[in-house]
Amino acid sequence: MAWPEISIDDFPPQRDDEPSSLRQDIIDELSDHFACALNRELLMNPDEQIAKQRVLNQFGDPIKIARQLWLDAMKEKIMSQRIMTGISAVMAVCCIAVVGIAWSMMQESRAFNLQLLEQFKLAQEKSASETTGELQPILFQLVQEGSEEQPAIGFEGTLSKGDGNNPVFTVEAVSDKNGLLDFGKLPWGKYVLTLKSPWGEAPQAELITTIPGRKFEETIVCPASVPEKVAVQFQVNWQNTPEEKNYLLCDFRHRVSISSNVSEQFFLSSYQEIQGRRWVYSHDLHQKSEGNVYLIDVENQRAVTCPIAADGSIKKIDVHQLDWHPTVEILRGVYYPPTIYLIAQHDLSKITEINSFSSTKGVRFDRGKLEIISFALPGQGAFISPFKKLSIDPALVIDKTPTALKQIHGFIPDRSTHETYAATEDQPNIWKINIPDLFPITQESGSLSNAL
Repeated sequence: MAWPEISIDDFPPQRDDEPSSLRQDIIDELSDHFACALNRELLMNPDEQIAKQRVLNQFGDPIKIARQLWLDAMKEKIMSQRIMTGISAVMAVCCIAVVGIAWSMMQESRAFNLQLLEQFKLAQEKSASETTGELQPILFQLVQEGSEEQPAIGFEGTLSKGDGNNPVFTVEAVSDKNGLLDFGKLPWGKYVLTLKSPWGEAPQAELITTIPGRKFEETIVCPASVPEKVAVQFQVNWQNTPEEKNYLLCDFRHRVSISSNVSEQFFLSSYQEIQGRRWVYSHDLHQKSEGNVYLIDVENQRAVTCPIAADGSIKKIDVHQLDWHPTVEILRGVYYPPTIYLIAQHDLSKITEINSFSSTKGVRFDRGKLEIISFALPGQGAFISPFKKLSIDPALVIDKTPTALKQIHGFIPDRSTHETYAATEDQPNIWKINIPDLFPITQESGSLSNAL
């Protein structure tokens, strides 16, 4: 019988909503991990019993692990049943409460309507007091970048007038076939203008001020079209390259955790500057061309787009099936630095371990020096910027030389040397990645250990 001895009977009782192959899949996967671990131990100690005991000491009871894996796989369905039961009870209570509240709301509605009408009258009087008795036009002429005689059509605009934190009114408009964004005649004062292109590219909201008795008109240069793909070449500069062949995985995406009940989500934005306005484009990460995760062959200076699953996780890679090229296609725009992972050739099969990195501490190289960084745990509403996002566990590299690294490692680039990467149409796009010497980790391992 294969080792370890795990059977379907070792799991909890069968559930109706359980996938038919779940238990066997867990057994196969767990058996494979234990078998691989046993083979490694046998290479160091030919005594099979001692090797098995070392594997058990390392991983624990395989039956307990199998049950825990089953529970993790079924947790969502079990919790869904409990939640539905709770929701049903809450809905019943809510229905009873609604009946009692409805009568009270009907009695209050008349007073509320009167109060709303009074507020509307006061707003009208205040607006009228700010004018000279005459409303003036507010309009914008939108033109395309690079050809300012061509109108920018279909751009959405919003003009909001407020009194402190209290909005008085909001006017919306869409640029017509002549590129005219006309908000009509409005009172003078301060307004907040927002714009959005038909494909979702938008600049930061800006404040405009109109004066009494004078028409307000302004020309705004807008993006001409959806960002197109341009060729980008990665240039890896690494003076002390390890003897073993290495790859770099560059992930330009950001991660955000909304709550403890929601797993981390990925997002990515790039931008372009047009006459003082920064137009931000949010990428559709469901499209392969907009994911911006790349695997780089350091030795041959080649790259390939890394396969990404629907949930944003990195898929397993077969290096023999990758189609390497000297350049990759990236949407035009300016990007913030990626998180970069250093992967030895023999560890490329473990690239999916990047998906499970979690810690409250990391390290980064800043101005050539190694430093410890800390940040909030995912699941606490924390935003993890590309400069604070975890990319390496210091415990994995302390007291190890670069050529002896057995895990997948990552680091955050030195912000002092390169803060952004630009992909443009009018010049060669050579994105330089400067790898710091990893040897200082060995030299400073004592101080790092104390810091951790």
